[in-house]
Amino acid sequence: MNAVFLLPLLLAGVLAQNQVHGPDYIAKSAAEKMDLIWENINMDTSSGPWPGIHLGEIFFEDMCITLYQDGDEMPIAWTGNPRRKYIHSVGSHGKVEFVSSGDHSYTGIFEGASQGIIRISLAQEPDTNKLATAPGMGLKFLRDGIESGSMVAMYSVEGQESWNLLKNDWTNHVGAGGGVLFVLGEKFGTATPYIQYVSLSDMARYREDGSDVGTPVFPFMLKFKPNPELQNFPDEYHGPFTDDLAGIPVDTMLFSVYALDAPEGTETMIGELVLRSEMTTSNWGDTRLFFRHQNMIEDLAIHPEWEPYLETVYVPGSSQSCPFHRK
Repeated sequence: MNAVFLLPLLLAGVLAQNQVHGPDYIAKSAAEKMDLIWENINMDTSSGPWPGIHLGEIFFEDMCITLYQDGDEMPIAWTGNPRRKYIHSVGSHGKVEFVSSGDHSYTGIFEGASQGIIRISLAQEPDTNKLATAPGMGLKFLRDGIESGSMVAMYSVEGQESWNLLKNDWTNHVGAGGGVLFVLGEKFGTATPYIQYVSLSDMARYREDGSDVGTPVFPFMLKFKPNPELQNFPDEYHGPFTDDLAGIPVDTMLFSVYALDAPEGTETMIGELVLRSEMTTSNWGDTRLFFRHQNMIEDLAIHPEWEPYLETVYVPGSSQSCPFHRK
């Protein structure tokens, strides 16, 4: 065979991705899943692309997949190709551990978990000539024999006037955005009326060893307060944000994690999110790694008394409900 034709085949074999979805994958231990995902992340440490002119394709996507897709990688889209990350397209990835304070009643992952992955990214492609970024994170904890627990958090969909990604607190409850982000929010509203919130009950339902806690105990809201020692990056543009993240030492505490027990309740520090690897860019992480957004409807099924405190979005002509639910 001609060497010109042989080279792509050899590269395809070397760069073969581990499958991180399906029953055989889900049955593995959390540590085994971490090894597979981390190998994929480090296969190509170049960043993925921003969506550019493809951003409009999001309006053809089924947003229920974001809420209920199984596995830890992006599903196949309507185009027949892997679904794109139209927002939060470029980021950095690291292993993390949630170190519980032990002084709270929350269950499951909140009891402590060592097999976590964080992805810190920007919501949209930034303009290096402007003092404006919209940072946030996806957070995933792998569990033995069952689906991972995932969530997302950010400061604000409107962003901040700084290139210091760790300047402000992040939360899983964010305000509504304007402009293009408002339109994208309405797209999420075709699947759920609670587009500003991400549930926590699934994180609380199972421990890292896969054991069922019985009755999950979880907070209304989480707040992630950055380590003050990591808040000294300049506000002005000073290079790729991924370079700042790559310089954070292993075993650094990234965030103190605070929990609000009820809408008008008490906020308590419940633990720390600690970095257990270097932060790295990743083409696979940017294009394939999937973080489920648990529907707030699932938390309200357990705590209906929270519903009056939440804002809703009504999308005319949409059922705002999904035909399937993850077990």
